Amino acid sequence: MTLTARLMPKTTLIGSRPVAALAAGALAALGTLLGGCSGSNNALLEANRALTDRNTSLTQQNDSLNRLNQELQAALAARDRAIAELQSLVADLRAGRSGLEGKLSDLESRLSGMRFGNVALDAETDAALRELAAQHPDLLEYDAARGLLRFRADVTFDSGRDTVKDSAKPTLRKFAEILNAAAARYDVRIVGHTDSQPIRAAATRGHPTNMHLSCHRAISVRNELTRNGVAAERIEAAGRGEHDPLVPNTASGNTPQNRRVEVYLTRPARALGTGGDVNAAAPVSTPAPAPAPTQPSRGEEIMK
Repeated sequence: MTLTARLMPKTTLIGSRPVAALAAGALAALGTLLGGCSGSNNALLEANRALTDRNTSLTQQNDSLNRLNQELQAALAARDRAIAELQSLVADLRAGRSGLEGKLSDLESRLSGMRFGNVALDAETDAALRELAAQHPDLLEYDAARGLLRFRADVTFDSGRDTVKDSAKPTLRKFAEILNAAAARYDVRIVGHTDSQPIRAAATRGHPTNMHLSCHRAISVRNELTRNGVAAERIEAAGRGEHDPLVPNTASGNTPQNRRVEVYLTRPARALGTGGDVNAAAPVSTPAPAPAPTQPSRGEEIMK
């Protein structure tokens, strides 16, 4: 065997080992590579699926937010309409209040200028009544705004009684003189008042209630005026009892300010029946003194 022949098989054998080793390594590397690609691809698929799910969730949330926004916009629009309606209503109410305030002011103005019986006393009568009140301040006071004299009941009458005191008769006589002279054009309305204190048992026989007492006192003043010449047909007498106090009654009802007899001067109501002007001044005349009232007979009392 030649040297060449002898060397060839060895060379071949030696060379086949690295090739086999290289092939095995390549196959291993290729397997590893293929396994790595497969794992990476799965991860990408999972990531893509997660992103898709997230996108779907965000889309749903966005749609929900859009619907909520539309509802809020509708609610805001409804609120704005309600505010506009309320503002319009407030404007109407303010306009109505302004009108009512105007009417109230007008009524208050008219009421403040009203006088009892729609009477504004003439200057002569007003001056005469002012002088009378100034001369007897302990017994009476003059209310020029209402055209009345207010007699204090505690000075004019004894407690629980309806008989005019002797001390008050001269003042009523002077008042009768005014009614027959300066105030001859007026009628007279007498109204008795009491406080809310109950009538004492000793007085209940003649005056069962405060209403009775107030009426009886008004009648007594009327009688005193007619005794002094004032025509009976000019005079009206009435009573209000405790139902028209000047000041609130105390807890016991004993309230002297409310015990009083008020005498108003009014236009003659009978002028309405004759077609005359109720506010026209009647000619001043001095009527003849009227006879003092007499006590009715027993038969007349039974008939009444």
